[in-house]
Amino acid sequence: MLRLRHDAVRDYTVLEDTQRIGRIRYASELTPGVWLWNVQVHIPGNMPMGTAKDLEAAKAAFKAGWEAIKAKHGRETLEAAFKAMNIRAGERG
Repeated sequence: MLRLRHDAVRDYTVLEDTQRIGRIRYASELTPGVWLWNVQVHIPGNMPMGTAKDLEAAKAAFKAGWEAIKAKHGRETLEAAFKAMNIRAGERG
């Protein structure tokens, strides 16, 4: 289950269970302001990213992108990536 952790005003870390997998934030510096979202998992290839007109649309687009990554790479590859990410970040996973 995906969950948002509020980090700052209009800035969220996206978690699956307790694992950090991405970010959604409001980009007020862009005209017009939009919600930017991106999957942040360290595996080869391009990670999904995009913009949305509101937070709900960004959450839906992020979820679709994340599901595509999970289907493409599989559990074992993602678990290895999470382990490496967590070691670098000083987290336990």
